[in-house]
Parts: sequence; C-alpha cells; structure tokens
Amino acid sequence: MSSGIEQPVEGAALVANADPTISAAFSNALRVDQFLRERLGRNGWDGKGAPVRIVVHAPNEDGTPNMNNAYWDNLTKRVYLGDGDGELFRPLGGALDVMVHETTHAIVDSELNLRYEGQQGGINESWADVLASIADDRDWRIGEDVFTPGTPGDQIRDLEHPRFGSVDQLPKGALLEPHDYSGIPSLAAVRVADKVGRQEMGRIWYTALVDHLHSGSGFAGAARATLDAAVALRGSASSEVDAVLDAWKSVGVDPRWKRPA
Repeated sequence: MSSGIEQPVEGAALVANADPTISAAFSNALRVDQFLRERLGRNGWDGKGAPVRIVVHAPNEDGTPNMNNAYWDNLTKRVYLGDGDGELFRPLGGALDVMVHETTHAIVDSELNLRYEGQQGGINESWADVLASIADDRDWRIGEDVFTPGTPGDQIRDLEHPRFGSVDQLPKGALLEPHDYSGIPSLAAVRVADKVGRQEMGRIWYTALVDHLHSGSGFAGAARATLDAAVALRGSASSEVDAVLDAWKSVGVDPRWKRPA
C-alpha cells in the first residue's frame, strides 16, 4: 500500500489541498471523528482516543490504481480508500456513509472477535451499515454518493430493501457471503427506527454493540443484545423494547429472550 497517501485525523482543522480526492476524504474523516464523539459519545474508534487514520488513493493488492473498494485493515489500524475506476465507483472517500461503515468495522474489532463468515459476518456488516445510516441521516441507502456514478439513484445496499429480508428467505445449503446475511438484522433495525425514530434506534444498536453483544453471537444473540440494550436505556416495559422484539420476529429471528420483571 506504499503508493497510497496517508491522512491522520486528530482533530485538526481541514487544510485545503489541491487534490480534491484527498480534501473530500479528509473532510469526511473529520465528520466521522465528530460523529463518534458527539453522536455516540465514543472517544475515537477504539474508545481510547485513537484517531481515524485514512489512506487515500489506496491501490489494489497488486499495486495497480483505481481500486473499487474501501476497507478497514485491523493489522495497520487504517481505513484504505480506493479511487474507483469511474464506472463502478468514484473515489470512495467522498461518501460519509462509506467511511462510517469502515470505521464501524474498527469499532467492532476493538470490542469483539466476530468471525467474518455466516451470521457473525452478517452482524459485522449490518452494524457497519446501520451506524453509517445514522451518521448520514438521509435514507437507508449505503454508498449512493459514489456507486455507479453513471446510474442515478443507485446504491451499494438498501437497508430497507435487502436481498434477503428474513431468515426464511435464506437459500438452504447455499454458501452466502456476509453482505447477504447482513440484510436481515439491518431490516430489523429499519423497522425499529420506523417505530421509535432513527436516532433512538441508533442508541440501542450502539449500546448493544459495546455492552451486550458477544463474540459468539449469531442472529438470536444479536437480537438479545439489542433487547438488553433497550431495557438498559428505556426499561423493560418500554415501547422501545416492544419495537425491538417485534422487529426481530418480523425478520424470522426468535431471540429466545425473557423480558426482565
């Protein structure tokens, strides 16, 4: 990754840069840092003050430019942002939700040891999408600002209309990747937000992640984590708990959870 250009975000004012890709990515990285502190009450992605560090103009693994991807690397503790090829993606640092998504992977890695496969991989991707949608706060689409620039109204994922919106829809015996599984908990989050509001749902989902989710959790465990978070925030008899329980059941997940007395 030596041909990328690294930009740390440590609370400094945005410095004008002649490279618009770097300027846009740096501006969004500052917004990510602000989102963590002001909306989630989190001190950096690790909760201990670590700054968001980004690598702009990140190349493909073979060193070629125009990578159609963005990713969090837990080894180097950096978010890598490709420039895109201009057809599938434009520079990915230009999307706030993409950068929050990748930073949420950093949060997940700092809090849990989730395997990146099956339901656990889906939980990882879903929480990244859900928190990204809270930060972007426009709709339930992810990456619409940078995906297929020649196709208006397109997006990487639509949390409100996932490929699979219920456990019952998952094909039996098929080998699915985490983004396919992620639509199920993401749709549950959308349905909670429909009843209690996007920001309240975000509080519940973030609290579930940092206080209640376990490294061995599948969908039922994730559901229990959000229910326990809703109880902690609003009480066991609250409408928020009812909304969370109804939402998970609507996507075919039985939390196997008993409401506290």
